[in-house]
Amino acid sequence: MAENPTTRGGELFFPAADGPFFEWYPTNFGGDRTDLICAELSRLAYAPPPRIETELRRIGFEHLATLESRRLFSVRAAADGFVCGDPREGTLFAVFRGTETGNLDDLLANLLVDPVEWRPGIVVHRGYGRTFDELRDPLKEWLLTPSGRTIATGHSLGGALATLCATDFPAAELVTFGAPRVGTDSLRLRPRQPGRRYVHCCDLVPRVPPARFTAANLEDLADGLLENLAPPEGWLAVASQGALRQAARLAAGTVARIAEGRGWDHPFVHPGPVVYLDRHGDLHLDPGLESISTDQRQARSDYREALGISGLRGDGAPLLEALASLSGSLLRGDQASFRAARERLFAEISRSDALGRVVVRDLADHAAIHYVRSLLRAARRSGE
Repeated sequence: MAENPTTRGGELFFPAADGPFFEWYPTNFGGDRTDLICAELSRLAYAPPPRIETELRRIGFEHLATLESRRLFSVRAAADGFVCGDPREGTLFAVFRGTETGNLDDLLANLLVDPVEWRPGIVVHRGYGRTFDELRDPLKEWLLTPSGRTIATGHSLGGALATLCATDFPAAELVTFGAPRVGTDSLRLRPRQPGRRYVHCCDLVPRVPPARFTAANLEDLADGLLENLAPPEGWLAVASQGALRQAARLAAGTVARIAEGRGWDHPFVHPGPVVYLDRHGDLHLDPGLESISTDQRQARSDYREALGISGLRGDGAPLLEALASLSGSLLRGDQASFRAARERLFAEISRSDALGRVVVRDLADHAAIHYVRSLLRAARRSGE
């Protein structure tokens, strides 16, 4: 995020709204541009189909197929992905769209976290497995017997679907950006099947679902979010943040008990090593967890300073109230109040400041444009 220290709400929630796409294409930076192309295609996947086809034609790519799943709730604004080809390089791309803002079908796909057997011996997140299976048929024509290089790619939810695609069609390489965990260690790439998983600094999405639905893992997830709070000043702020952390632990314990009761004891993992984008946007192949944690803590502090505000409101009262409501509804088993509390919590975490900037770094870092910018900068450096 070196060029843009903060993230505008539109960059996070409407990745294709700003454009333009492929401004740098076909610049030859002297190296392999494949992952940069994948990052831009993954952002383009959020656009309406006519815009996708227009942008592909502009850079000389062929639009080969549109991917569409069955919709239960949403009015269709964007497809679920597309297949395209670069005839000059002989490369085929299966591109999957991430979560569309306001799309209840996407929300349902993300929330169906219970592990199920998706293929014989392969256990995955129910929502992702079900969604990919609705998209699979049109892929067979292109991916079962590819004639050249084939890549499955996507951002966020799209990265999860791309992971399942590469599992089902092992001739495909896998390149994902900000992808969540998709399944257990039974879900793995084939030997010598290329795969690259990009994670941008504090991006929250790659940390969900938690590795296990235990209180400790859920508390770690909450602690990362709570690091976005400014250090408390004064006894009232100290007491408020203490209560906030206690509410988070209560919620974590409640969710862990529900998961245990449902038999969710499968560990969720990421396939393959990570390419980590640090707080400056520089790339590191599979750095250690301690190095990542240190970088994330500093990134959250830097982000609060760049915003020029005290992170979430000084005493964190609105977030505390939302967490307390969520915990209470879970304990009571009240589905209606749980849904209301969940939406309230999401609104508080994702709210923007007066300038329209996302105030939580863990959400800000998920914006698809940051992956494009970091890879573009790396490509330019390699060509210098």
